Amino acid sequence: MRGILFDTDILIEALRGNERVNRALIELAQKETLMACTPVTFAEIYRGMRSHEKERTALTLSAFTCVTIDQSVGKKAGEYLRSYGKTHGLEIADALIAASAVVHRMQLCTFNWKHYPMGELLKYRMER
Repeated sequence: MRGILFDTDILIEALRGNERVNRALIELAQKETLMACTPVTFAEIYRGMRSHEKERTALTLSAFTCVTIDQSVGKKAGEYLRSYGKTHGLEIADALIAASAVVHRMQLCTFNWKHYPMGELLKYRMER
């Protein structure tokens, strides 16, 4: 296990000041757990960020390693879209996040498990 890949929803909760989520993230950091996210998460967060949140957002995101999205991640995401796009409404952002977790051999942490029907995903559950 290489660490935990966090979906955007987890980091949004942290940025909104969710004490339970922030406590869990601090505990993971104290255990020196590799905490990561994807460029997709950065894009989604910065898309919705207000100008007065810029400094706090940058500080929070600096605690996370940003994994690469390369050819192997793209290929895996395409396979997921082909398999789950019509049946589960899988969108490209979630396909890229799931593929990143699998390719980088990380657990995925999200509150939106319905977005991730892939059986091969290793799951890390966090309470909201």
